[in-house]
Amino acid sequence: MIFMKKNMLFIAGLFSVLLFTSCAKEPANPGYAQYMFINAAPDVVAGLDFFVGDLKQNILPIAFGSNTGYNSTTPGTKEITVKFAGQPTIFSANKYNVSDLRDQPARYTLMAVNKLQNAELLWFQDNLTTPANDKAHLRIIHASADAPAINAFSGSSTTALYPAAISYKTATSFIALNATLRGTSYSIQIRNATTNAIIRSQPMTAVSGKIYTIVVRGAVTPSPWAPANTVSTTLVANN
Repeated sequence: MIFMKKNMLFIAGLFSVLLFTSCAKEPANPGYAQYMFINAAPDVVAGLDFFVGDLKQNILPIAFGSNTGYNSTTPGTKEITVKFAGQPTIFSANKYNVSDLRDQPARYTLMAVNKLQNAELLWFQDNLTTPANDKAHLRIIHASADAPAINAFSGSSTTALYPAAISYKTATSFIALNATLRGTSYSIQIRNATTNAIIRSQPMTAVSGKIYTIVVRGAVTPSPWAPANTVSTTLVANN
């Protein structure tokens, strides 16, 4: 009888705990955001390290023209520091506010740009809305400090992909390109907005549902210690 009473008391207590747990308010979801880092600094030959607060975000140095994937962070103001790879010397640092979209994480692109004497960071929010059927999305970022304003064209077309010339530190909106699941080939010509001279032709294969960024980076007049880092392009897959 005593044994049964103890069991009943235990079950009643357990039920109370479960009831309290189910009724207790769950902690608020802090949300999260994601960010990608791109090294577009033409003077840096040994790569860069990327920090959010005191936490290093990359394992290997990020070489010129290279990028990370998207890393995650909670929302709020973030102290971003970019250092020369393996060294305490700071390339550039700044604070950025990271939003929280809850149902879909806010995504950003952070870029190291310009020569050492004018080193700076650029920060862009990425619109990764899913493309329509049989479409891919493309954006251009101008990250070459001494390059002229540019236009982008599909092949030898005479109609620019974007309505206005793209100047340094500018990112276009994402536009839709025809695409297939197997991929549709394009040659995206980056041309001088004034003379129409071709600066670079970037080949790409647009796969349906995918999102891309072409980064124009490098220097018209590269530094003596980085002569190969002339104006060129990097194709980045955003999803």
